[in-house]
Amino acid sequence: MTTTIGAHLYIWDDRFLYTTAGMTSDSTQRHTLTLLLAMDAGGSFTLEEDDGRSARYSAALIGHGVARRLATPDSALLSLNFDPQSYEYHTLKAFLGRAPVRAVEARLDDTLRTEMRAAGLGVLDGATLFRLTTRLAHAITGYRPIRLSMDMRVLHVAHKIKKELPLQSTVEELAREVGLSAHRLTHLFSDKLGLSIKSYVLWAKMRRAAVLIALGRSLADIAHEVGFADAAHLTRTFKAFFGLTPSFVAQHIRVHLH
Repeated sequence: MTTTIGAHLYIWDDRFLYTTAGMTSDSTQRHTLTLLLAMDAGGSFTLEEDDGRSARYSAALIGHGVARRLATPDSALLSLNFDPQSYEYHTLKAFLGRAPVRAVEARLDDTLRTEMRAAGLGVLDGATLFRLTTRLAHAITGYRPIRLSMDMRVLHVAHKIKKELPLQSTVEELAREVGLSAHRLTHLFSDKLGLSIKSYVLWAKMRRAAVLIALGRSLADIAHEVGFADAAHLTRTFKAFFGLTPSFVAQHIRVHLH
């Protein structure tokens, strides 16, 4: 059995987790809220924002829609990404406040470090792996649960967007389905989930593309299924979100669907 941290991408309906022994990515801009953790004791990684500011971290929280470049020369890395449909997205967003990036202290005990390494080796069972995603959020010093008022109409629309790609319904049709005007749905969606319907649709396309890449589908088929004009457009957008091309993911990353 290998003892080297590998490139593993674990995908759930409302979050994904990525481990790598090291990487340098182009500028990415995700609609998730991201927790980055150096997996090696004393390790670090570098984040560079689009304005040229650069800093080193052992653990950092990155807001949604924040463009950044990443380099991990000194440590294996764990990247935990929460979708706006997850509770953790909203608790961590409140913790982050208005800052685009924030250095955090993660209280990683021996059990957490062991489980992180097992995830990086691809040997952690599914139930423990999912619990790990929640426990890592709670390990941040200063993390607190929050009261969250969510609207079932917004969750219904978000779920439909994810499950019915390429989405054929207009915003007006989605709004009628939940008894709202298009204007009211647009504002309610942004208020409750923190991003626009248009942005959420694009993020849903990228998530679905990653799943289909894992299933071995061709880029042309994936582009058609998620609603892109062609494979080239899909590749450019995927790279902007993940810092990796679809072909690299298909060839070098082991994808796990949960």
